[in-house]
Amino acid sequence: MLFHTFQFFFFFIIVFSLYLVLPHRWQNRMLLVASYVFYGAWDWRYLSLLFFSTITDYLCALQIDRTQSIKVKKGAVVVSVIVNLTLLFTFKYYDFFAENFKQLMGYFGLVVHPYFLNVALPVGISFYTFQTLCYTIDVYRKRIPAARNFIDFALYVSFFPQLVAGPIERGTRLLPQILKPRVITREKVMEGLHLFYFGLVMKVLIADNLGDLVDSIFAANGPYYGGMIILGVYGFAFQIFCDFAGYSLMAIGLGLMLGINLMENFRRPYFSKNISDFWRRWHISLSSWFRDYVFSPFFIYLQGHAVFKKFSFRAKHAVSFFITLFTAEFLLGLWHGAGWNYALFGVYHALMIWLYYYLRRFWDRLNIYFQIFLTFQLACYGWLIFRAQSMAKVWSMTHDLLFNWRGVSTEFLNALLKFCLPVALLLAYQVFEERKNDRLVIYRLPLLIQIFIYVAMGCLIMWFGKMGERRFIYFQF
Repeated sequence: MLFHTFQFFFFFIIVFSLYLVLPHRWQNRMLLVASYVFYGAWDWRYLSLLFFSTITDYLCALQIDRTQSIKVKKGAVVVSVIVNLTLLFTFKYYDFFAENFKQLMGYFGLVVHPYFLNVALPVGISFYTFQTLCYTIDVYRKRIPAARNFIDFALYVSFFPQLVAGPIERGTRLLPQILKPRVITREKVMEGLHLFYFGLVMKVLIADNLGDLVDSIFAANGPYYGGMIILGVYGFAFQIFCDFAGYSLMAIGLGLMLGINLMENFRRPYFSKNISDFWRRWHISLSSWFRDYVFSPFFIYLQGHAVFKKFSFRAKHAVSFFITLFTAEFLLGLWHGAGWNYALFGVYHALMIWLYYYLRRFWDRLNIYFQIFLTFQLACYGWLIFRAQSMAKVWSMTHDLLFNWRGVSTEFLNALLKFCLPVALLLAYQVFEERKNDRLVIYRLPLLIQIFIYVAMGCLIMWFGKMGERRFIYFQF
């Protein structure tokens, strides 16, 4: 059930109408049923995975909260981690590693026939797995008490606006909002509608139109013309941003209309001054999740490990930082999909962050606009790695990007026109938003100007929008 379909429109009208007349306890029950209906619309069979993950972390957190034994607490966390990551690995990565194992054995002249699951990836499994995991860990760290009511906790895991593609919410943020009565105000509803509307514009008007251009370029077989590669990579950079940030805006807008504040997930990442700043602005809920639950604890562990005791403080810090950074970014890349190009995407960003960390004295002295320009180029090469379907294609396109340039063709000029129109619209909006540092900047304009912009965007959607044609990119992750 896609946000930009009439099916979802009627679904939400029913949910919102019931929500307005029900008391708090029944609101939560109704939202839980609605969330399961929403998820079941994709494939009802995978509701069992969602429920199993939910009940596992509910019971583990209760066990952690009720016992005084550190051993039992740690055991409950281990159970939660093993169960959730086993589900994630089985349905997302098992076939990938089985195929790679088969190929590896083939290099040694051994023929093996591993069993393949050949099942569709459960939509949203990477998102709700991380959301339930961080809850259990936070209960262990005493940052939040365990939820006593199963319905309230189940709603935290499955809240439909952010269930299948984030933001990945923390129990410390979302659970208190679920547990307390919520007030629906006209201001929140109007802000929510505004965010949903502009998320819709980003998705169906910009992302999906750029998607047609990007698909045609990346689907072609080499050799590739360098200019077309640049258009394809730049196009994908803006496509994936508008697709994913558009989803996040729609999710945040829906949450606001229901009286729930979801965390900001994108903060104009292509205005970042360095690659580290990029990850503080891009997919904030995921990058901060890896920082808090992978990078920080692993870094602290390495700092205190016996292997590094004889190292100087500076050497210990440098080695621990290097190992932790590359491990975390490798896993973050692989989180996106079962493919070595995703792992390389993570390693590439680790290398860029590592280089910036040691060169920032020089980098930070550069002109700020030059910093933004260079950071965008570095991010875009990462998108080439991300979008290419195989490692061979990464190398082929990289080679042709550097060495295969020829005269401008009619095909290139047509593609350039298709690229410039939606991107110009996006940049005009993003520059205005960045200058004010306010995602509601248009909402705060005088009413007549707002109406003009809304009507203009509506006309563009009717003429050029692609309603319901494309799923969101991050559904595959």
